[in-house]
Amino acid sequence: MTSNRCAVCKILNETCVQGCISAPHFPSNDTSFEDVSRVFGAMNVRKILVDLNTPEQRQIAANCLRYEAEARRRDPISGCHGMILHHKSILNNIEQEIESTKNELEPYVGSDRMPNFFDLPMPEDFLTTSASLDFFVEKIKSLNAVQKNQLMQLPTADAQMIMDKIFWKGEDQKKDEDGNGPGADGASTTACQ
Repeated sequence: MTSNRCAVCKILNETCVQGCISAPHFPSNDTSFEDVSRVFGAMNVRKILVDLNTPEQRQIAANCLRYEAEARRRDPISGCHGMILHHKSILNNIEQEIESTKNELEPYVGSDRMPNFFDLPMPEDFLTTSASLDFFVEKIKSLNAVQKNQLMQLPTADAQMIMDKIFWKGEDQKKDEDGNGPGADGASTTACQ
């Protein structure tokens, strides 16, 4: 049975009993526990899990310990605080880009028809999923165009209208029956001199 010990019992060199409190959260093949153990210590992790009452609380605590350990591995000085500052900087840059884009779009669509962009909602399962943020990045990447427009509160028709106004500015430039504009077949639309 020693080969099926959970990661905490392996580090503490204990036998893993049937109802081991740390086994569901740190199984024997958990590679992230090495970082957690370096930062917090295996005995402290066990104490934290024992002090919590429900399995849901233990799962949230285990994931929080993983996040902090991963952050400390990446940035031993700042840890999660450094990650927060980094992500705030990224969000600030994105907000500035959105404002710049809104200023560029306003002459085409008018100030009353400008799309509103809202913060992404915090997923309900954020603290109970795996420690990697890749899960959420993949979730956002997997959205189709309609879902992305819904997330940004931008109706599909408005998005198409905005794109048409930007790329087909002139009244004389009309789309053909296939929805293609001038020069869509690769031919130049400018007169050669």
